[in-house]
Parts: sequence; structure tokens; C-alpha cells
Amino acid sequence: MDADNWSGQTKNLEFESSLVAMKIDFISWHVQPGEETREHLRDIVVFCRRHGWSYLFNTEWGNYNRNDSRLKHSDGTYRYDLAESTLEMLKDDPLFLGVVYDETDLMQAMNGAPDESGKIIPPYLVDTRSMTASTAYEAVSSKVKELQQRYQSYGKRLIFEMTFPDYPFAYARAGALLAPKLLKETYDDLMYAVYRGAALEYHSTELWACADLWYLNRFPTAGKAGSDYHTPDQLLDALRFANAAGFDYVYIEQAKGLMDADYKLTDYGQALIKFQLTKASIPRGDWRATPVEYYVRRFPDGYWGQKYSPFIPDHPYGSSLPNPYQSSDKEWFALLQRLSHGAFPADADTWNALDSPFFKKRPYTTMAGLPLIVVYDQFGILPRDAAAKSVDLCGNQTCQPTK
Repeated sequence: MDADNWSGQTKNLEFESSLVAMKIDFISWHVQPGEETREHLRDIVVFCRRHGWSYLFNTEWGNYNRNDSRLKHSDGTYRYDLAESTLEMLKDDPLFLGVVYDETDLMQAMNGAPDESGKIIPPYLVDTRSMTASTAYEAVSSKVKELQQRYQSYGKRLIFEMTFPDYPFAYARAGALLAPKLLKETYDDLMYAVYRGAALEYHSTELWACADLWYLNRFPTAGKAGSDYHTPDQLLDALRFANAAGFDYVYIEQAKGLMDADYKLTDYGQALIKFQLTKASIPRGDWRATPVEYYVRRFPDGYWGQKYSPFIPDHPYGSSLPNPYQSSDKEWFALLQRLSHGAFPADADTWNALDSPFFKKRPYTTMAGLPLIVVYDQFGILPRDAAAKSVDLCGNQTCQPTK
């Protein structure tokens, strides 16, 4: 469960009662730097210990509050890392699992782009504007490795909750854990194919997932939804898919949609209860052992149809140089179109492509109907598996590993 304590929720009995009713196992708390005091942290820790709930801290707050000097780093990057004092205080608490970096793939891709006020967005992980896409991939992976080692030194997980169906390989290569966003703006089976592939290729110990109720700029706050919002039934579908796919940990973004203003359960919260009551009768999968029908190898340049986006640029890993992988991208989209029997257009693969003629007239659905695909990056070795077909989109020279 995704939640925050910005309104003193840990002291609200109705909030606590609703969490208990939904039979949650852990909470990913969105935090602000000002909460990293012993007093504020203790409220969360005591609350979780009372029920044996594990917990994490999500640092997305820094993505949209870009004028806090505490988040400015000496290398010119801007990013919310948990304070050393927090890690030191909680390092021996087995219920404290680690930290979630939310939408890092988006923030790094926005490197050097203007925000809605015209202010230039600083680099999130590393300034890659003058790098080639392949060099930027490696620079991002190197920085993620540095962060992973920092949190690992305290015995804690580093998890990247990610938006787009393309970027996870650089993060998994560095040893970080992945949490693809289900629902959101992309088909769940495509996200699974890409993120499962990254986890398999780089031998991840776990694969997480976030069922995200945000859809473009729409979120069912207090359970109130209009047209083109994710529905309770879609949430239930996503949870059932995640169970069948065998993710190790699954959480929902966020409690503000599952509870109303008085912290009573909404229809979205009831959908979670329905899932909890029936999941024992649903066969649970394992992402490590699920069969594979197609292996695909490609350079994950992050292109999902940005020509149809009014504000997200085609900047692979934050590189401002021209993207050299357009021909490979066309082959990738054509493959998705063919394998899904038309659930994708020829030039995009997510509803984030706002002006795509295809996606504009197609309401969101959770599944594209893809076969079981595993996607590897340019470093992957396609297995010689007679039971599965292999598609290598790395045949051109620009797709070859640089090392």
C-alpha cells in the first residue's frame, strides 16, 4: 500500500481500521525531508510495528519540489535521497525494507527540458545531455550502482518504481530492484514482458509491482472518478494479473483512492478486499519460472511515441543527441502490433503518446493480449530454446554493446 502521513493519518483510527480491513502486508510511505526527524519517523515506525507491517520510504516528493537546497547535489543533480540519519536510526529494524525512487525514468529523461513554468529541469541521476544514448545508459547504470551500494551498506533495498515500458535494464544491471507500474498508461502484459526480462537477464533477487491508479492527469481522489479514470474493476484485474504473473511484492498507489475523506473504504478499497478474499483460490505464478514464447533483444532507448507527447522529449536516459535507434524502434512496434493482433499502432506503445490517433480513440484496457514475451537489452544473450522463438532487433551496429 502507498500512503503518506502528511495529515497525521497514523493517529487516525479510521485510517488504521481501513488498512487492517484491506489485509495489507506493508506500506510504502511517501515522505518529505522535514519528516526525517526522530519524532516523525517514530510515529510511522510505531504504527507499523503495532500490526507487524513492513515499510519503505518513497522519495517522489523531490520530483515536484525542485527548490529545496537539501536535494541539490554537488555534481549538479537534483534528487531526494534518504538522509544518513534516517538510515542509521532504522538500519536494525527488520520491518524497514528500504527506499523507493518513483518515476526516476521520467525525471532522468526530462534532463534539460523545461517544466510547465519554463524552468529547466536538472539532471536526476547524472547529466547525460551531451552523451550518446549508449553512453548515457552506462552512466545512469553506474550512478544507480552507487546508490544501490549506499543503501545495501545499511542492509536495505533500493527499488525503482518506473513508468515506461523500456528503461529498467540500466537499473537492474546495477543491482537495483524494479517495480513496474501496472495500470497507469501502459498495458500490464507489456510492462511484465520488459521488466521480467530485465530481472531475468540481470538475476534480480525480487521483482515488485505497483498497481498505480493514476492515469495521465486523473486520479480517483477519495474514490471519486469520472470518465477515463481507472476503475475498481481494472484495479481488480491488475491485482489478479500480478498474482498470476508471480511478482514478489505488489502495492497500490495509493491510499487516497482507496479511502474517502473520512478514511472509510471506497469502491477501490472494496476491490482490494475482494481480491484478498479470493486470491487463495487463484493459482499464483512465479516470474522466474513462467514459460516463455518469445525472446526479444533490443537496445532500450526509451522511445514509446514521444512524437505524440507535448512535453516529454525523446531523450534516451537524458541524452539530448539525436536518437539513433529509430529503425529498431519501428521493428519493435511492428512486432508488438503483430503479436497482439493490432492492440498497438505502428509508432507508439503507451497512452502517454497523448496525440496518437490510435490511443486517443482507444479507452485504456489492462491487457494487450501479448504472448509470453521476455525482453533483453543489448547485453542479453538469446537462449537456444527450441520451445521459444527469438527476435534479435540488435542486428545493426549501433545496437551493439560498447563493452
